[in-house]
Amino acid sequence: MKFMVLAFFLAFIMAVHTFNLKESSDHMESLEEQLEEDQDKQAQLYAKMFEGIHELQKYAKKSRARRGSCGFKLLEKIAGVCGDIASGSEVDLATICCSKQCPDSFIQASACPDKKA
Repeated sequence: MKFMVLAFFLAFIMAVHTFNLKESSDHMESLEEQLEEDQDKQAQLYAKMFEGIHELQKYAKKSRARRGSCGFKLLEKIAGVCGDIASGSEVDLATICCSKQCPDSFIQASACPDKKA
């Protein structure tokens, strides 16, 4: 009789354990599917983000190519055109020449109009 109770108890435990394994397996499969879907969504978001970055880089290259002379580079350019740097120009060369390129004729007319070419 004890053997029958023990056998029934073991069979019951194995049945419950098998049911839990099946349930865990099903849950694991659903988690794997959800993970794959999330990874696909993440990959699509990264692709869109990199497309946007690539577009912005196009504009950054263009604006960088159009930049003029700023700071010490501008002072060197003025010294090269005028020979020496004289203060007191009514034209703000720093603002103008930093945002766009200034030709030597503009710098000469603004910074040293008395100097002949």
